[in-house]
Amino acid sequence: GSQTLGELFKKHSPCIILIDEWVAYVRQTYGKTDLSGGSFDANMTFAQALTEAVRATPGAILVASLPASQIEIGGEGGKDALTRLQTTFGRMQSPWRAASAEESFEIVRRRLFEPITDTKDFAAKDAVIKMFSQYYQANKSEFPHGCEEVEYRRRMEKAYPIHPELFDRLYEDWSSLERFQRTRGVLRLMATVISELWDRQDANLLIMPSTVPMDDSGVQGELTRYLGDSWRPVIEKDVDGSEALSLKIDRERPNIGRYSAARRVARTIYMGSAPLEKA
Repeated sequence: GSQTLGELFKKHSPCIILIDEWVAYVRQTYGKTDLSGGSFDANMTFAQALTEAVRATPGAILVASLPASQIEIGGEGGKDALTRLQTTFGRMQSPWRAASAEESFEIVRRRLFEPITDTKDFAAKDAVIKMFSQYYQANKSEFPHGCEEVEYRRRMEKAYPIHPELFDRLYEDWSSLERFQRTRGVLRLMATVISELWDRQDANLLIMPSTVPMDDSGVQGELTRYLGDSWRPVIEKDVDGSEALSLKIDRERPNIGRYSAARRVARTIYMGSAPLEKA
């Protein structure tokens, strides 16, 4: 009960209780009465007692994650659990969401890259960002509005070595897909992309939509798992297959082919349009 929990929290405060996958756990008790973890209603009663005890205890905080997508909720039991937990927390909650995609930049960057510590690496990072910024400023009419501004340079610094445009496409376009889990989906995709680029010893200065190696089966699988298998032939035929149209254009026109320009453009178009076509 809340009184016993309150005594526990007061004895050990300040304290923080972290609960993840609560809905996934509770939905397994739905319609069952012989489980050691208690019935569905017993778990909901515990949630009520827990939140009341935390609210009554100075220095105690409860943080719980609740799913946003239907895929994560999972069935009637999950829906009922989510509804009741939302009601329980709704009486006293302070809901938190990532303030912007930039906050997610940090999550992905810290999970997938080691921090820069060497002075030479800092200098290299600054040189790359300066080069891009100066190019955007000198060619304003060739790029979307805002790329030449100081704010965009700041975004590049936060996202490095991933270009902000790739993050924007993932968080604005790909995140609109029902099966694409915002942070986890980006982490999963980018981990696969980075691994393949590392194996290839890719020398590009930033990871951009145009440098996503869609000819790799692992990367291709990540890009089609949210869209359906019908999109795999699209990549292989038009974007980044061994006989793709983009590669044929690059071979036929050596002046652009030496930069793999057609393939880069095709990759960029895919990253920015595939999820919108699916939606």
